[in-house]
Amino acid sequence: MKRKLLVAVPLLCVVALLAWLFRPKHETLGEGYISESSVTLWSSIAQVREPLDSLHYGDKVEIVARHNDFTKVRSSGGAVGWVDARLVMEPALWQRSAKLLDEARALPVQARGRTKVATNLRALPGRTQPRLYQFGRGIPVEIVGRSVADWAQVADEKDSSNDSSEPKKEEWLFIRGLATRPPGENNVRSSETTTTTQPGDQTIPIAGWIVGRFVELALPDAVREGTSSANVRAVAWFELSRAADPSGAKPQYLVAGTRGPDWQPCDFTNIRVYTWNPRKNRYETAFIESNLCGRMPIRVGKSPKGEPEFRFLAKVTGSKATGPKASGSRTTTDNEERVYRLMQTVVRRIHEGGAPVATTKKSKAPPKANVKAKVQAKKKSHQKP
Repeated sequence: MKRKLLVAVPLLCVVALLAWLFRPKHETLGEGYISESSVTLWSSIAQVREPLDSLHYGDKVEIVARHNDFTKVRSSGGAVGWVDARLVMEPALWQRSAKLLDEARALPVQARGRTKVATNLRALPGRTQPRLYQFGRGIPVEIVGRSVADWAQVADEKDSSNDSSEPKKEEWLFIRGLATRPPGENNVRSSETTTTTQPGDQTIPIAGWIVGRFVELALPDAVREGTSSANVRAVAWFELSRAADPSGAKPQYLVAGTRGPDWQPCDFTNIRVYTWNPRKNRYETAFIESNLCGRMPIRVGKSPKGEPEFRFLAKVTGSKATGPKASGSRTTTDNEERVYRLMQTVVRRIHEGGAPVATTKKSKAPPKANVKAKVQAKKKSHQKP
């Protein structure tokens, strides 16, 4: 018996070693993440092929091989097949998208809207930048920033709205949105589960840059009517307060807008405040300031007395001469913070100390009688004795 054990034990060790050496090896070229709402996993890249599985946004996969525009991947469930290489994000890009989301969450919402067409979400402004996701038509988004980038045509995003006669610049919006996943699956990022256009779909928060003209802003009626009559294109709006009215409290709005093409370097060039007049039962323009070069984000808050305030950075439109007490001069590239306060229905610009900015009043013209007397006195002084 003892002799049999001495033979059996080494034999089992040899068998185990051989099994480990000749085990099926899963050679991988790295990892990736699916960047589309739904991706089909195909059996091959030939014209005749079969669907093996469906992958969804955020699914982690192992990259087994690459061939031209296709990538062979292994899903978490063990299925191996081929997908479009453009729909697989590298781990570095996935981490970058997470940082973009953290950055977008820290910014106040400037406007809301919906996508007009299917549009790609990019890591940076520009059509040649890495693609993070593709939104379908009519998807709600929140705008938190803006930029301008050179226009460039890419193969996966045809757009005939720019021809050779137009400037090769276009507006890009930094947005927060939701990527969808089928119901019953775990989200890859922690978030509240909500419902989108498809009943039961789960959503994952996502952020990035999309072409500005591909978004239709969801303007409140008062903002739409006011900006339309003033021939202003609204780019941001906020509810400052609510005014009492027999029919119910009416919101009072701050609107930032601009005129001209959307690819201008300034985020907005004028601001307006619309307040509610209960006696006339209508909105009125309580404040207008133009000739600005404002920068997003606009931040809305409260003064120490609870009055609505808003602030933003704006380029200085001229130089400020130095004096004996001045520390230096400002140029047109400097940014200054502007602070405004809504007092009842009056808007005032505020100093750093919290006091309204003093405005210089135009001197009134003297009465006609005084002018005539001065002219007569001047004539007498010039007469010879």
